Amino acid sequence: MQLTIDWVVGFVDGEGCFHVGITEHPDMRTGYQVLPEFTVVQHERDLQILYALKRFFGFGVVRKNHAERYAYRVRKLEHLVQLCEFFLRHPLKTRKNVDFRKFRRIVLMMNEGRHLTREGLAEIVKLAASMNSAQRPCLEAIKARLAAG
Repeated sequence: MQLTIDWVVGFVDGEGCFHVGITEHPDMRTGYQVLPEFTVVQHERDLQILYALKRFFGFGVVRKNHAERYAYRVRKLEHLVQLCEFFLRHPLKTRKNVDFRKFRRIVLMMNEGRHLTREGLAEIVKLAASMNSAQRPCLEAIKARLAAG
């Protein structure tokens, strides 16, 4: 299966997810770990699409997700930077582009090591809270703890 740039952009617009998880991690300098991830989940009957995405980008992994669902995931920072460059050159057309731009800012901040400072982490938490609605309560609690010192 040979994918085109326009097909990938349209497919990711509909099926892709740019997510930033932030979890407590006592071994980290700030006490938190920032975990950006790009994911596309499909039913096993469309598994070939996930492998085609992996070939198209040249990185990432395809793994079982839940039940009959599989996911194409990109977590490595170096690869996320490359992915962001792709979607910057070939913009998403839906509201997902707004979340992508926030995601890109977080990835670039991490690439500069800013997630390792309290100030940088606070900015990342604020951006992530504005894009990850399911995690918003947890991120708001982290934001409050960071503000308290």
